[in-house]
Amino acid sequence: MASHRGTRTAVLEAPRRFGIVSRQMPVAGPNEVVVRIAATAVCHTDLSIYTGQHPGVRYPVVMGHECTGVVDAVWPEVAGLRPGQPVIVNPIISCGRCDSCLRGAGNLCRRAGLFGREVEGSLSQYVSLAARYVHRLPAQLPLADATLIETLATVRHAQQRLGIAPGDSVAVLGQGTTGLLHTRLAVLAGANPVIAVSRTRWKLDMAVRMGAHHAVAASIEKAVGEVVRLTGGLGAGVVIDTAGGATTPMAAIEMLRPGGRFAPYAVS
Repeated sequence: MASHRGTRTAVLEAPRRFGIVSRQMPVAGPNEVVVRIAATAVCHTDLSIYTGQHPGVRYPVVMGHECTGVVDAVWPEVAGLRPGQPVIVNPIISCGRCDSCLRGAGNLCRRAGLFGREVEGSLSQYVSLAARYVHRLPAQLPLADATLIETLATVRHAQQRLGIAPGDSVAVLGQGTTGLLHTRLAVLAGANPVIAVSRTRWKLDMAVRMGAHHAVAASIEKAVGEVVRLTGGLGAGVVIDTAGGATTPMAAIEMLRPGGRFAPYAVS
């Protein structure tokens, strides 16, 4: 039975032009969950969609993909979720049928869409989506803070691929949100030294508070010699690029030791 409640949605009608519209309240269909959105973070993907610089986006679009909320309704046969639970949304909407999905790599789905880009996203009071994209959160975790988990998961995945181990020397290029997360996780993994590189002093101060052993205030190109010096002339065992500049990869390779690992984490 359809709900008589309504919901408000922010629709990006064209680049830089939002409209607030009223819609019918979504209902939980087969294997679906309705989530009352509590918080949505904004990343560079969102900014590029908003300004019209993201290739292939079709307007109008409902943005928002780094989001948390509270379960409002659940299809009766869905297990593990119930109304009132705090949750986070996995924004990679996979097809479930291609070769990548069938081998359990939905993040590499050949027909994937992004919640908030190809699929209507979280800038709405309520959303409905398949239960497999909804994950429970600890009750004590603030929902606004938990929007960072999606970004943190990509950082964690990159570091698992790198295989950072205790005693590794790690240079993190750029100390924006993902750079700071990389710095902190490298420290927690036991890397030493962890070298934070940025031209911005306050970002380096944050990196030091997160445990960075050295802070290099320079452009990435000019930081090569200092990173080599701080690693005893050997070069860093791991270099992670979160800045994404056109010339950054070459500088990153120059500061690596022979056989070191380089992660071009940023999207140029």
